[in-house]
Amino acid sequence: MPTVSVRLDRETLKEIEFLMKEYKTDKSEVIRRVLDRGLKQAKLEVVLDLLRRHKISIGRAAELAGVTIYEMIELCRKNKIHVGYTEEDLKRDIERFGV
Repeated sequence: MPTVSVRLDRETLKEIEFLMKEYKTDKSEVIRRVLDRGLKQAKLEVVLDLLRRHKISIGRAAELAGVTIYEMIELCRKNKIHVGYTEEDLKRDIERFGV
């Protein structure tokens, strides 16, 4: 596994030490767990934004986020993201196909 170095402030180190005690593990494991959660959350936010802007399909969003289509539908509902065929979609298609 590659190694990455990062500088952390004292407060962050205190938080990591707290988690080390609670998880009963070492600093590297705590950082990996926290980073993994943060990356998943950041990726989900990006995917939801792409969906909101109609840049990707709900199926692709689920795939990118690593969740089922049903979980993605629920996430869209919770985040008030409409993923159906909108009036904007219709206008775009009319312009595109000259209907």
